[in-house]
Amino acid sequence: MKEVNDLMGQEALLDRLRHAIKVNKVAHAYLITGEAGSGKRALARAFTEALFCEIEPESEKQGQMDHLRLIETGNHPDVAIVEPEGARIRIDQIRGLQDKFALRSYAGYWKVGIIAGAETMTAAAANSLLKLLEEPSGKAVIMLLAESQSQLLPTIVSRCQIIALKPVPKKQIAVYLQKEYGVSVDAALVIAGLADGALGRAREIIEGDLFQWREKALAVIAAKRAQGLMALDLARSLDAEPGAIEFTLHVFATWFRDLMLVAKGCDQDLLVHQDYLPELLAGSSDYNVLEYQGAIREIKDTLRAINENANRRLALDALFYQMVDLSSFSKVSEVK
Repeated sequence: MKEVNDLMGQEALLDRLRHAIKVNKVAHAYLITGEAGSGKRALARAFTEALFCEIEPESEKQGQMDHLRLIETGNHPDVAIVEPEGARIRIDQIRGLQDKFALRSYAGYWKVGIIAGAETMTAAAANSLLKLLEEPSGKAVIMLLAESQSQLLPTIVSRCQIIALKPVPKKQIAVYLQKEYGVSVDAALVIAGLADGALGRAREIIEGDLFQWREKALAVIAAKRAQGLMALDLARSLDAEPGAIEFTLHVFATWFRDLMLVAKGCDQDLLVHQDYLPELLAGSSDYNVLEYQGAIREIKDTLRAINENANRRLALDALFYQMVDLSSFSKVSEVK
Protein backbone atom coordinates (compact mmCIF):
# COMPACT_ATOMS: atom_id res chain seq x y z
CA MET A 1 0.00 0.00 0.00
CA LYS A 2 1.20 3.50 -0.86
CA GLU A 3 0.62 4.91 2.65
CA VAL A 4 2.74 2.13 4.13
CA ASN A 5 5.53 2.80 1.63
CA ASP A 6 5.36 6.51 2.47
CA LEU A 7 6.50 5.63 5.98
CA MET A 8 9.32 3.31 4.95
CA GLY A 9 12.17 3.86 7.38
CA GLN A 10 9.98 5.81 9.81
CA GLU A 11 8.18 2.88 11.42
CA ALA A 12 9.85 3.45 14.81
CA LEU A 13 8.49 7.00 14.95
CA LEU A 14 4.95 5.80 14.27
CA ASP A 15 5.32 3.13 16.94
CA ARG A 16 6.42 5.85 19.37
CA LEU A 17 3.29 7.90 18.62
CA ARG A 18 1.02 4.87 18.89
CA HIS A 19 2.56 4.08 22.28
CA ALA A 20 1.80 7.63 23.44
CA ILE A 21 -1.86 7.01 22.60
CA LYS A 22 -1.85 3.68 24.40
CA VAL A 23 -0.41 5.11 27.65
CA ASN A 24 -2.52 8.29 27.40
CA LYS A 25 0.46 10.62 26.97
CA VAL A 26 -0.39 12.34 23.72
CA ALA A 27 1.17 15.81 23.54
CA HIS A 28 -0.92 18.85 22.68
CA ALA A 29 1.43 19.85 19.84
CA TYR A 30 3.98 18.07 17.65
CA LEU A 31 6.52 19.49 15.25
CA ILE A 32 7.32 16.92 12.54
CA THR A 33 10.46 17.87 10.62
CA GLY A 34 12.11 16.44 7.53
CA GLU A 35 13.14 17.24 4.00
CA ALA A 36 10.58 17.51 1.23
CA GLY A 37 9.36 14.03 0.33
CA SER A 38 10.55 12.51 3.61
CA GLY A 39 7.06 11.39 4.71
CA LYS A 40 5.90 14.16 7.07
CA ARG A 41 2.36 14.16 5.75
CA ALA A 42 2.20 10.37 5.77
CA LEU A 43 3.29 10.25 9.42
CA ALA A 44 0.78 12.94 10.39
CA ARG A 45 -2.00 11.06 8.65
CA ALA A 46 -1.04 7.70 10.19
CA PHE A 47 -0.95 9.29 13.66
CA THR A 48 -4.36 10.88 13.04
CA GLU A 49 -5.79 7.53 11.97
CA ALA A 50 -4.34 5.89 15.08
CA LEU A 51 -5.96 8.54 17.30
CA PHE A 52 -9.42 7.98 15.84
CA CYS A 53 -9.15 4.21 15.77
CA GLU A 54 -8.70 4.38 19.53
CA ILE A 55 -12.23 5.81 19.77
CA GLU A 56 -13.85 2.61 18.61
CA PRO A 57 -13.24 -0.69 20.42
CA GLU A 58 -11.75 -3.54 18.41
CA SER A 59 -15.21 -5.01 18.02
CA GLU A 60 -16.47 -1.87 16.21
CA LYS A 61 -14.59 -2.35 12.94
CA GLN A 62 -17.19 -0.42 10.95
CA GLY A 63 -16.72 2.64 13.16
CA GLN A 64 -12.97 2.52 12.62
CA MET A 65 -13.41 2.18 8.87
CA ASP A 66 -15.72 5.21 8.81
CA HIS A 67 -13.06 7.33 10.51
CA LEU A 68 -10.32 6.09 8.18
CA ARG A 69 -12.39 6.76 5.08
CA LEU A 70 -13.24 10.30 6.17
CA ILE A 71 -9.60 11.05 7.03
CA GLU A 72 -8.39 9.62 3.72
CA THR A 73 -10.80 11.78 1.71
CA GLY A 74 -10.09 14.90 3.79
CA ASN A 75 -13.68 15.09 5.01
CA HIS A 76 -13.40 14.20 8.69
CA PRO A 77 -15.24 16.92 10.65
CA ASP A 78 -12.73 16.81 13.51
CA VAL A 79 -9.61 17.05 11.32
CA ALA A 80 -8.49 20.38 9.87
CA ILE A 81 -5.64 20.67 7.38
CA VAL A 82 -4.01 24.06 6.80
CA GLU A 83 -1.77 24.54 3.76
CA PRO A 84 -0.08 27.58 2.23
CA GLU A 85 -2.27 29.75 0.05
CA GLY A 86 0.14 30.68 -2.69
CA ALA A 87 3.47 30.95 -0.89
CA ARG A 88 2.29 31.68 2.66
CA ILE A 89 0.03 30.55 5.47
CA ARG A 90 -1.92 33.61 6.58
CA ILE A 91 -3.54 34.71 9.83
CA ASP A 92 -7.11 34.10 8.67
CA GLN A 93 -6.23 30.42 8.09
CA ILE A 94 -4.92 30.05 11.65
CA ARG A 95 -7.98 31.89 12.98
CA GLY A 96 -10.13 29.40 11.07
CA LEU A 97 -8.27 26.59 12.85
CA GLN A 98 -8.88 28.33 16.18
CA ASP A 99 -12.60 28.55 15.41
CA LYS A 100 -12.73 24.87 14.55
CA PHE A 101 -10.95 23.93 17.78
CA ALA A 102 -13.46 26.03 19.73
CA LEU A 103 -16.32 23.84 18.49
CA ARG A 104 -17.44 20.65 20.17
CA SER A 105 -15.88 17.51 18.74
CA TYR A 106 -18.22 15.83 16.26
CA ALA A 107 -17.04 12.35 17.23
CA GLY A 108 -16.91 13.27 20.90
CA TYR A 109 -13.18 12.70 21.27
CA TRP A 110 -10.15 14.05 19.39
CA LYS A 111 -9.78 17.23 17.36
CA VAL A 112 -6.73 17.35 15.07
CA GLY A 113 -5.13 20.25 13.23
CA ILE A 114 -2.36 19.64 10.68
CA ILE A 115 -0.37 22.67 9.48
CA ALA A 116 1.62 21.69 6.38
CA GLY A 117 4.47 23.99 5.38
CA ALA A 118 4.42 25.57 8.83
CA GLU A 119 7.61 27.48 8.03
CA THR A 120 5.64 29.59 5.53
CA MET A 121 3.45 31.21 8.20
CA THR A 122 3.44 34.99 8.20
CA ALA A 123 4.50 36.68 11.43
CA ALA A 124 0.86 37.43 12.22
CA ALA A 125 -0.15 33.81 11.59
CA ALA A 126 2.69 32.50 13.76
CA ASN A 127 1.69 34.78 16.64
CA SER A 128 -1.93 33.71 16.28
CA LEU A 129 -0.86 30.04 16.40
CA LEU A 130 1.21 30.76 19.50
CA LYS A 131 -1.97 31.80 21.31
CA LEU A 132 -3.61 28.51 20.35
CA LEU A 133 -0.60 26.56 21.59
CA GLU A 134 -0.57 28.47 24.87
CA GLU A 135 -4.19 27.54 25.60
CA PRO A 136 -4.48 23.77 25.00
CA SER A 137 -7.99 22.41 25.30
CA GLY A 138 -8.95 18.83 26.04
CA LYS A 139 -8.40 16.16 23.43
CA ALA A 140 -6.85 18.41 20.80
CA VAL A 141 -3.66 17.78 18.84
CA ILE A 142 -1.87 20.19 16.52
CA MET A 143 0.79 18.87 14.14
CA LEU A 144 3.16 21.30 12.47
CA LEU A 145 5.01 19.99 9.41
CA ALA A 146 8.22 21.80 8.47
CA GLU A 147 11.56 21.04 6.86
CA SER A 148 13.47 22.39 9.85
CA GLN A 149 12.65 23.68 13.32
CA SER A 150 15.09 26.55 12.76
CA GLN A 151 12.55 28.07 10.34
CA LEU A 152 9.97 28.56 13.12
CA LEU A 153 9.70 30.90 16.08
CA PRO A 154 11.58 29.47 19.09
CA THR A 155 8.49 30.15 21.21
CA ILE A 156 6.45 27.86 18.95
CA VAL A 157 9.11 25.15 18.85
CA SER A 158 9.38 25.16 22.65
CA ARG A 159 5.70 24.28 22.94
CA CYS A 160 5.94 21.28 20.62
CA GLN A 161 7.26 17.77 20.94
CA ILE A 162 9.81 17.32 18.15
CA ILE A 163 9.52 14.36 15.79
CA ALA A 164 12.48 14.39 13.39
CA LEU A 165 12.24 12.13 10.34
CA LYS A 166 15.51 10.50 9.38
CA PRO A 167 16.75 9.91 5.82
CA VAL A 168 16.00 6.43 4.46
CA PRO A 169 19.18 4.53 3.48
CA LYS A 170 19.95 4.80 -0.22
CA LYS A 171 20.07 1.05 -0.78
CA GLN A 172 16.67 0.59 0.87
CA ILE A 173 15.11 3.16 -1.47
CA ALA A 174 16.87 1.57 -4.46
CA VAL A 175 15.46 -1.87 -3.65
CA TYR A 176 11.98 -0.37 -3.37
CA LEU A 177 12.31 1.39 -6.74
CA GLN A 178 13.43 -1.80 -8.45
CA LYS A 179 10.52 -3.74 -7.00
CA GLU A 180 7.76 -1.15 -7.50
CA TYR A 181 8.86 0.53 -10.74
CA GLY A 182 11.01 -2.10 -12.41
CA VAL A 183 13.98 0.23 -12.89
CA SER A 184 17.48 -1.16 -13.32
CA VAL A 185 19.87 -1.54 -10.40
CA ASP A 186 22.09 1.32 -11.64
CA ALA A 187 19.19 3.69 -12.27
CA ALA A 188 17.62 2.84 -8.90
CA LEU A 189 20.85 3.69 -7.06
CA VAL A 190 21.22 6.99 -8.91
CA ILE A 191 17.61 8.02 -8.27
CA ALA A 192 17.94 7.03 -4.61
CA GLY A 193 21.08 9.16 -4.39
CA LEU A 194 19.34 12.13 -5.98
CA ALA A 195 16.43 11.68 -3.56
CA ASP A 196 18.86 12.10 -0.65
CA GLY A 197 17.02 9.78 1.71
CA ALA A 198 13.49 10.95 0.85
CA LEU A 199 11.30 8.20 -0.61
CA GLY A 200 8.64 10.66 -1.75
CA ARG A 201 11.23 12.59 -3.72
CA ALA A 202 12.42 9.38 -5.39
CA ARG A 203 8.88 8.64 -6.52
CA GLU A 204 8.48 12.18 -7.84
CA ILE A 205 11.60 11.75 -9.98
CA ILE A 206 10.17 8.62 -11.60
CA GLU A 207 6.49 9.55 -11.76
CA GLY A 208 7.24 13.11 -12.87
CA ASP A 209 9.44 11.87 -15.71
CA LEU A 210 12.32 14.00 -14.40
CA PHE A 211 15.11 11.46 -14.80
CA GLN A 212 15.51 12.30 -18.50
CA TRP A 213 16.77 15.74 -17.52
CA ARG A 214 19.71 14.17 -15.72
CA GLU A 215 21.12 12.88 -19.01
CA LYS A 216 20.61 16.27 -20.64
CA ALA A 217 22.40 17.99 -17.78
CA LEU A 218 25.32 15.58 -17.60
CA ALA A 219 25.74 15.71 -21.38
CA VAL A 220 26.71 19.37 -20.96
CA ILE A 221 29.27 18.54 -18.28
CA ALA A 222 30.74 15.53 -20.07
CA ALA A 223 30.93 17.11 -23.56
CA LYS A 224 34.43 17.66 -24.94
CA ARG A 225 33.44 20.29 -27.46
CA ALA A 226 30.65 22.86 -27.96
CA GLN A 227 29.90 22.86 -24.20
CA GLY A 228 28.87 26.51 -24.26
CA LEU A 229 26.31 25.98 -27.01
CA MET A 230 24.97 22.84 -25.29
CA ALA A 231 24.65 24.77 -22.02
CA LEU A 232 22.63 27.54 -23.65
CA ASP A 233 20.46 24.96 -25.41
CA LEU A 234 19.75 23.30 -22.06
CA ALA A 235 18.82 26.68 -20.56
CA ARG A 236 16.40 27.27 -23.43
CA SER A 237 14.80 23.83 -22.93
CA LEU A 238 14.39 24.37 -19.19
CA ASP A 239 12.90 27.81 -19.72
CA ALA A 240 10.11 26.02 -21.58
CA GLU A 241 9.82 23.35 -18.82
CA PRO A 242 10.17 25.27 -15.53
CA GLY A 243 8.95 22.28 -13.52
CA ALA A 244 12.26 20.53 -14.27
CA ILE A 245 14.54 23.41 -13.23
CA GLU A 246 14.95 22.51 -9.55
CA PHE A 247 15.70 18.86 -10.34
CA THR A 248 18.23 19.74 -13.07
CA LEU A 249 20.06 22.18 -10.81
CA HIS A 250 20.13 19.48 -8.15
CA VAL A 251 21.76 17.14 -10.69
CA PHE A 252 24.50 19.71 -11.30
CA ALA A 253 25.01 20.29 -7.56
CA THR A 254 25.35 16.55 -6.87
CA TRP A 255 27.77 16.24 -9.81
CA PHE A 256 30.15 18.80 -8.31
CA ARG A 257 29.74 17.17 -4.91
CA ASP A 258 30.72 13.83 -6.46
CA LEU A 259 33.79 15.44 -8.06
CA MET A 260 34.92 16.63 -4.63
CA LEU A 261 34.39 13.18 -3.12
CA VAL A 262 36.34 11.51 -5.91
CA ALA A 263 39.16 14.04 -5.53
CA LYS A 264 39.34 13.16 -1.84
CA GLY A 265 39.41 9.42 -2.59
CA CYS A 266 36.07 8.68 -0.90
CA ASP A 267 34.26 5.36 -1.27
CA GLN A 268 32.38 4.92 -4.54
CA ASP A 269 29.18 4.02 -2.65
CA LEU A 270 28.95 7.64 -1.48
CA LEU A 271 28.63 8.92 -5.04
CA VAL A 272 25.27 9.81 -6.60
CA HIS A 273 26.38 9.43 -10.22
CA GLN A 274 28.18 6.12 -9.85
CA ASP A 275 27.50 5.16 -13.45
CA TYR A 276 29.62 8.13 -14.57
CA LEU A 277 32.67 7.09 -12.55
CA PRO A 278 35.17 7.33 -15.48
CA GLU A 279 34.03 10.89 -16.21
CA LEU A 280 34.20 11.79 -12.53
CA LEU A 281 37.70 10.40 -12.23
CA ALA A 282 38.80 12.30 -15.34
CA GLY A 283 37.30 15.59 -14.17
CA SER A 284 38.05 15.49 -10.45
CA SER A 285 41.39 17.26 -10.86
CA ASP A 286 40.22 19.98 -13.28
CA TYR A 287 39.49 22.43 -10.46
CA ASN A 288 40.14 22.71 -6.74
CA VAL A 289 37.69 22.12 -3.90
CA LEU A 290 36.97 25.83 -3.45
CA GLU A 291 35.90 26.14 -7.08
CA TYR A 292 33.60 23.14 -6.79
CA GLN A 293 32.11 24.57 -3.60
CA GLY A 294 31.67 27.90 -5.34
CA ALA A 295 29.79 26.20 -8.19
CA ILE A 296 27.41 24.51 -5.73
CA ARG A 297 26.85 27.81 -3.95
CA GLU A 298 26.03 29.58 -7.22
CA ILE A 299 23.61 26.82 -8.20
CA LYS A 300 21.72 27.33 -4.94
CA ASP A 301 21.79 31.10 -5.40
CA THR A 302 20.42 30.75 -8.92
CA LEU A 303 17.54 28.58 -7.78
CA ARG A 304 16.77 31.03 -4.99
CA ALA A 305 16.83 33.93 -7.46
CA ILE A 306 14.49 32.12 -9.85
CA ASN A 307 12.09 31.34 -7.01
CA GLU A 308 12.14 35.05 -6.16
CA ASN A 309 11.09 35.91 -9.73
CA ALA A 310 14.47 36.69 -11.29
CA ASN A 311 14.55 36.52 -15.09
CA ARG A 312 14.55 32.74 -15.45
CA ARG A 313 16.22 32.52 -18.85
CA LEU A 314 18.98 35.04 -18.06
CA ALA A 315 19.75 33.33 -14.75
CA LEU A 316 19.99 29.89 -16.38
CA ASP A 317 22.05 31.19 -19.32
CA ALA A 318 24.56 32.79 -16.99
CA LEU A 319 24.83 29.79 -14.68
CA PHE A 320 25.11 27.08 -17.32
CA TYR A 321 27.50 28.93 -19.59
CA GLN A 322 29.85 29.64 -16.68
CA MET A 323 29.75 26.03 -15.57
CA VAL A 324 31.89 25.31 -18.60
CA ASP A 325 34.69 27.15 -16.77
CA LEU A 326 34.20 27.21 -13.00
CA SER A 327 36.89 29.85 -12.50
CA SER A 328 34.68 32.37 -14.34
CA PHE A 329 31.73 32.25 -11.96
CA SER A 330 30.11 35.58 -11.16
CA LYS A 331 27.17 36.31 -8.93
CA VAL A 332 24.38 34.75 -10.95
CA SER A 333 21.97 35.54 -8.12
CA GLU A 334 22.27 39.22 -9.02
CA VAL A 335 20.61 38.65 -12.39
CA LYS A 336 17.10 40.15 -12.26
